[in-house]
Amino acid sequence: MSRQNQDHGARWLPWTERTTGTTGKTGTTGTTCATGLPRVYCIPFAGGSSHFFRAWTEPARRRSVEVVPVELPGHGTRLRDPLLTDMAAMVDALCEEVLRRESGPFAILGHSMGARIAYAVAEELERRPGATPPVRLFVSGAQPAAAAEPRPLHGLPDAALVAELSAMGGTPPEILANAELMEIMLPVIRADLTLLEQWRAPARSRVSCPITAFAGRDDRVVPAELTAGWADHTSASFALHVHPGDHFFLRQEMDGMLGRIAADLHGRPGDGPERGGM
Repeated sequence: MSRQNQDHGARWLPWTERTTGTTGKTGTTGTTCATGLPRVYCIPFAGGSSHFFRAWTEPARRRSVEVVPVELPGHGTRLRDPLLTDMAAMVDALCEEVLRRESGPFAILGHSMGARIAYAVAEELERRPGATPPVRLFVSGAQPAAAAEPRPLHGLPDAALVAELSAMGGTPPEILANAELMEIMLPVIRADLTLLEQWRAPARSRVSCPITAFAGRDDRVVPAELTAGWADHTSASFALHVHPGDHFFLRQEMDGMLGRIAADLHGRPGDGPERGGM
């Protein structure tokens, strides 16, 4: 892979050092992370950045899992990069610049919008000759890939969109009330919602890897019973785990989710919350 593509890959994975095979040089396109642990590429929710999943990296290592936060164009450390509103372009970029030389084992996790991107990437990797598909897909707080979004939000006026974001509960009120900050954030959120709401997988679309789904018991955006529909998108096994909390339940349920992720990747029957210090 060219140095230019390596630089592109580095922008997608700002918090991760990777090794490039036998050379020992640091890059973003090698077959193993520095730890040699199974990797989970984590794709954030609409308006989110890789920084959210950075807090997962150390607790995950204690469970022998390497969490790899993904930075989407126009987000977080990549604010100057053009936003992507087309799922095909997003998937192609992720597959080409990040996962093209991945040899596994690895999994992909996404929350809300990130879950749909994760599914589309897994589906594409299964189609690509010579590509290594993920061993498991983790989807969180998301409608099944073939479901239409019931209330499209990307075309709402700014004030109405801010009101919807407030109702979802994922953005602190002081941020929503900051006009200067929202002037920066709203175009990002609107682009993400456009990508999310204008893409649907075919009704009979399936991946061959197992899917583990997570849902919030009090999630009014994506109720747990809708999350169960992901079972139709795999020809392998499916499991649904319902946690306390609303649409952003993963903020307080990181420990329980990492326990399940580690159990699935290491073939254990189950794993509760980590005991000991954080």
